[in-house]
Parts: sequence; C-alpha cells; structure tokens
Amino acid sequence: MAEDWDRAAGSYDFGGDSFDLADPRDRELVCFVLSQALYGEATGVYCGKSLYAAGTLEAARFYLRQARQELNHLELFAEIFRKLEMEPVRAHWVIRLLSAHNNYYPLKVLMEHAIGEGMVLDIFKEVLIQTLPDADPRVPEIKKKLAVVCREEEEHVAWGEKETRRLLAEKPWLRHPFYGILLLQLAVAPFVVRAFADRARGHRVLRHLPGFVAYVQTQVRAQGRALGFVPAVEPAGLVRALCMLSGALLFVRSQFARSRSVLEHTYLTELGFRA
Repeated sequence: MAEDWDRAAGSYDFGGDSFDLADPRDRELVCFVLSQALYGEATGVYCGKSLYAAGTLEAARFYLRQARQELNHLELFAEIFRKLEMEPVRAHWVIRLLSAHNNYYPLKVLMEHAIGEGMVLDIFKEVLIQTLPDADPRVPEIKKKLAVVCREEEEHVAWGEKETRRLLAEKPWLRHPFYGILLLQLAVAPFVVRAFADRARGHRVLRHLPGFVAYVQTQVRAQGRALGFVPAVEPAGLVRALCMLSGALLFVRSQFARSRSVLEHTYLTELGFRA
C-alpha cells in the first residue's frame, strides 16, 4: 500500500564540512562530481527522443519543456566549470549505465525521472550546495545556478512519480519488476563510492560518504513505498531474488523496445473533439 512521502522533509547534514577549492586534491574531487552531473544533463536531452513517443499532449508538453531545461542545465554546468577553471573528465561507468535512455516507456519514467533524477536531485541539494565553500567568492553565484537546476529537477521528478503511479494503476504486474530494478540500481550505486575509498580516510567531506549513501538508499526506498511498488516490509531470500530476476528480464526486454508515435491517433480526443 502506498504511503505519503515528501522528499523535502528530510536532509543529510554534512555538519558544515566543505571542500577546499585551493587544494588540488579537493579540486579533483569536485571536478569528478561535477563531471558526473554534466554527463547526466547531457543525457537528459534524450527526453527530446521521448517527445516522438509521447502518449498524451500533457506528456508532449512536459518533454518539450524538459528538453529546453536540460539544454539550459548543460550550459549552466559548463559555466560552473569555466568559473572554477576546471576541465570535465569522463563519466563513471555506473553513471553512464544509470543515465542510459530506455525506449520502454514504463522503465523510462521510473528509471530516468522518478528514481534517476531523484538521486541526482539529492546529490545537487545535499552534496554540491552544502559542501562547496561559501568563503570562495565564486561559489555564491554557482549555488544560485544550482538552485535553479534543483527547482527544475524537482518538476521532472514530480512528473516521473505521477506517471509511475498512473502506470502501476494500469499495469499492477509492474510492481515486482520495478522493485527488482530498484534493488539492482541500489546494488550498483556503491561502485561509484569505491572510487573515493582510498581518499575518504580522514577527509572532512568524504568521511560522510557511508552516511550519505545510506541516506540516499533510505530516500529511494521511501519514494518506492510512496509510489506503491516497494513493500512496507521488504522481503528477503527467494522472493527478493525473484523480484530482481523479473526486473533484470524486464530491463533486457526493454532493450529491444522501439519508440512508436501515438498522438496522430489520439490528437482529436486530446483536443476535446470527437474521435
């Protein structure tokens, strides 16, 4: 049964710890985090592909608005790199995997909008905005740009959650594979953290990584319960494994999906005329 949940109600506290943008090691770490964000915004432009397969005028309007916003975010992050005098690095393989476009609409909505952009929003709000040092004269302007990105990412997540609820109401059988996919995503996410394992010891910001990862996992599970596909008491053993298997099979099946246009068949009804 779905439960009420508000992402804004919780927050991870870094205790005022921040990076030192004059320290080459910290600059490397900040550059890595920003590079993952830049890649995510670049792949966010894939929503333009989803416009072709939009099932309703509401969906078409959303994807058109999102495409403009993602292109703007791409430029905003480029400005942040230039202001900090940094050069982006290649995205981590986990980020490339989680950011991949999916032509199967239910998975696109869940993985890209509801869960994927929800995790991105946590990183922007909880990591970047908290740990970039306000004492650096470049940072206040950067945080204003990030605040704009966060407001628009909240719109994308809200759309993903709304569509996920609708899809689950229409296709209740998606609950088990959706839950399995969530478990698989949570299983691969820690691989990004391992890239920082050696540098985390004694670092004022990175020492928070275990706590922050646990916070994100708690957020995502609460989101899944609110959307109705994560059970209140999560199963263990065989049931959990079967859900993960069904999720993996649905993901494999989605790789063979093809986008199909719909609006040319529904536009009269959508506009309020008789079909």
